[in-house]
Amino acid sequence: MADHYDQKILALLVDDARLSVSDISRQVNLSRSAVTERIKRMEDNRTITGYHAHTSVSKEEGVTAYLALTFRPLSCDLIQPFIDRIPEVKLANSISGDLDLILLVQAHSMARLNAIRSEMDSWPNLDKIVTHMCLATRLDRW
Repeated sequence: MADHYDQKILALLVDDARLSVSDISRQVNLSRSAVTERIKRMEDNRTITGYHAHTSVSKEEGVTAYLALTFRPLSCDLIQPFIDRIPEVKLANSISGDLDLILLVQAHSMARLNAIRSEMDSWPNLDKIVTHMCLATRLDRW
């Protein structure tokens, strides 16, 4: 169970995964070895699952959209390899309700987004795709 020190460490790493152990230890008032042990424990128990470099497309040229997919019959596991082949898919979640899968796609152009969308038409058991274009980012904690 994470205590308040673990929560502070996690919050700092979420905000900036490149923080040094020394910087974290100063901010949470623990020794470097204690912070290192806590981070190692959180990695081992999969509270921390990785450290990532996030990239973004140009704000002037790029487009971001959510694609909501429905399958008949349900086949999210079957199409996982198709999702894996599209680097512009930044997030893929199976969800409950009327939809089966929602994808966050960041493409360098509307033409590329359209090509991705057209490629999805050939996916097995795909019944419907609805595209929701992102107009503005209101919060980004990634």
